[in-house]
Amino acid sequence: MKEFIIKKADSGQRSDKYIARVLPSASKGFIYKMIRKKNIVLNDSKMSGNEILNEGDSIKFWLSDDTFEKFSAVQKENNTDEYTKAFKSLDDIEILFENEEFLIINKPAGILSQKATPSDISINEWIIGYLLDKGEITSDSLTVCKPSIVNRLDRNTSGILLAGKTVYGLNTLSKMVRERQIKKYYLAYVIGRLDGEGILEGYHLKDEDSNKVRIIDKTVYETLSPKEKEDYSYIKTGYEALSYHDLNKTVITKLSVDLITGRSHQIRAHMAHISHPLLGDDKYGDRKINREYKLKHQLLHSYKVVFPVDEALGELSGRDITCLHGNPEVFEALFSKSW
Repeated sequence: MKEFIIKKADSGQRSDKYIARVLPSASKGFIYKMIRKKNIVLNDSKMSGNEILNEGDSIKFWLSDDTFEKFSAVQKENNTDEYTKAFKSLDDIEILFENEEFLIINKPAGILSQKATPSDISINEWIIGYLLDKGEITSDSLTVCKPSIVNRLDRNTSGILLAGKTVYGLNTLSKMVRERQIKKYYLAYVIGRLDGEGILEGYHLKDEDSNKVRIIDKTVYETLSPKEKEDYSYIKTGYEALSYHDLNKTVITKLSVDLITGRSHQIRAHMAHISHPLLGDDKYGDRKINREYKLKHQLLHSYKVVFPVDEALGELSGRDITCLHGNPEVFEALFSKSW
């Protein structure tokens, strides 16, 4: 018999998921057969497999040593070369906060949040390479939990990314992001004068072929057929004007943007929809102005996250994380020039 006591880092996940990580070479059918026969028990009682594990829970495996060894063996050893390469090649990643469960970093513009193709290097690979280098995780532990980000930024958007280092950290942050408990704010420079503050609402549709978003207002949405409406998602974007700049007779507004809902390209497309595209954004903006000022990417930066008061977050509970290092420095350098 082998017994595993659930640690905080492994809590918050389904029991069958945990068992599958302990027995990575076992089929789902085998696992559930062992559960039904009470060869695998939770807290000395029969289990169903869908229980959510808590710190201190006990899972016992009443299996022969040969059987346990057979199914606990990893069929293919994790190759850590790509993670080491990512850690060494992305050397300008700023860590804003870190503890045993969570990691918060500042992503520079030009780096992917996660892979788009197998050969890509992204922040996800950097995170694993960083933790391997620190000795916090091993090749074997990656079978049980693969640390990763829980929110995404476009390649050319800089700023704050949240990551879980453990199952507990991943589940906690993912749930809060999904339920919009974590507030996310962006700095953006848009073309034209946009006064005061406001809330923008609309409906969002992404064309995967062109990788471009279409935004429509409620009046247009209501004219669509029920089937057409299924393709659209409701979006909501808040904004507040912070300052105004004269870029060679072109008025530019600096905004703080509250991403109330989180859809692909939401801020970029929503601002373009109201005729205030982001400076530097070729996909939705004014290419002529962008080329004139040699801008290669949208001037958008995720600069602040606000966490709810929740004991699950530990020292992050009720805390704000703010970071202005990244695209904002490019913005300010641009506007400090004499035209």
